[in-house]
Parts: sequence; C-alpha cells; structure tokens
Amino acid sequence: MIRNGDLLRFTADEIEQFRSAGVDVANVRTIEDFGAAVARWCDLLREDRPDLLEKIARAMADARGVKLPPKLTVYDHGTKESRS
Repeated sequence: MIRNGDLLRFTADEIEQFRSAGVDVANVRTIEDFGAAVARWCDLLREDRPDLLEKIARAMADARGVKLPPKLTVYDHGTKESRS
C-alpha cells in the first residue's frame, strides 16, 4: 500500500490478497474508503460468521495486550439468549 496523505493506492497483489480474505479494496482511494470497506467486511462476518469475527477480534486484542469486554446477554421472557 502506498499512502500519500489521506490517499491510498494498492498493488494488484495487495488487492488480490484482500479479496481472498473477503475485503473488496478495488475502488478504495482514501483512508475513509478503506475504513468503510473493512466495516462492510465486519458486518458480513457478524451476520454470516460471528465465530470467525470473534476470533479475529480476540487475536487483535491479544496483539495489543487489551481485554475484550464480556459478551452481552439478553433475557427475553425467561429465555436466555446470547447477543453478539
């Protein structure tokens, strides 16, 4: 990735690497665009693979030496449900 101020450029190999992980950066031109692409990817993971998103979040937290907050639990009419 080449960065010039807020502008970003990716090589074809970098675009393919992101695509293989499910992140579309083909039209990303700014840091804000990149953040939006990662946010869309996280939303997709949250819907389709919440277990994988949690693993990624835990790995990132471990790498930074921080703890993730506990999962939220919602009680609905006496039925305990876990909400991510």
